[in-house]
Amino acid sequence: MKAITLGSAVGRVSYPGSGVIAGKSADGQSAILAYFIMGRSPITKNRLIVEDGGGVRIVPHIKEAMRNESLLVYSPVIAFENKVLIGNGLQTEYLYEAMLAGKSMEEAVAVFGYTPDAPNFTPRITALASMDGESFKLKISIVKSMDHVGAGTGRFIFDYDNIPNGTGYYMHTYACDANPLPAYTGEPIQVSVNGSIFDIVADIWENLNAENKVSLWVRMIDLKSHKGMSRIINKNR
Repeated sequence: MKAITLGSAVGRVSYPGSGVIAGKSADGQSAILAYFIMGRSPITKNRLIVEDGGGVRIVPHIKEAMRNESLLVYSPVIAFENKVLIGNGLQTEYLYEAMLAGKSMEEAVAVFGYTPDAPNFTPRITALASMDGESFKLKISIVKSMDHVGAGTGRFIFDYDNIPNGTGYYMHTYACDANPLPAYTGEPIQVSVNGSIFDIVADIWENLNAENKVSLWVRMIDLKSHKGMSRIINKNR
């Protein structure tokens, strides 16, 4: 598989929904992690990403204008031990608790179905980045409806190690902007990642659809010290 540029990947469809990006910096010294959310309606656009301990949380921008909070407000990033979980819904918190109890990601993912938001049946996408010493491993899962009525469920996990320098993997929830929204298909997109955290933030944010983008979080973690630097952009601020 040939990598494409990060900017062209995130800009290839106008409404990818939410997206997870994870990979290794061009110099091989850092892990790069990112998560973004988008919106088409006033309610889905009424959100912010904010710092929450070692992770981040999605909160309403205007509390009084929010509905469907159980689907739209959650913790998409949770850092624990030498790991970072990134996901587009409440499954992230469940996976965190399950892995603390000794379960594998595969065991934890098996419990969840897709999001119950018919007729879209939004897929649940989750990434697990693990850093042990200077090694960096990555798993990305997607749980989605396998038909247009939500009768069948598919669970897929992609497992990466020995990730090449300057390479990342990108998965988003929707294949394109339509009604209902079709689920993402295939394996994660291999992307090239280059430059500083500021370059990566700009590459993602400037290429996301201007009308639909809502919030972006990016973290770069040094693989020797495991110290990280994060940046957040919110359209509503």
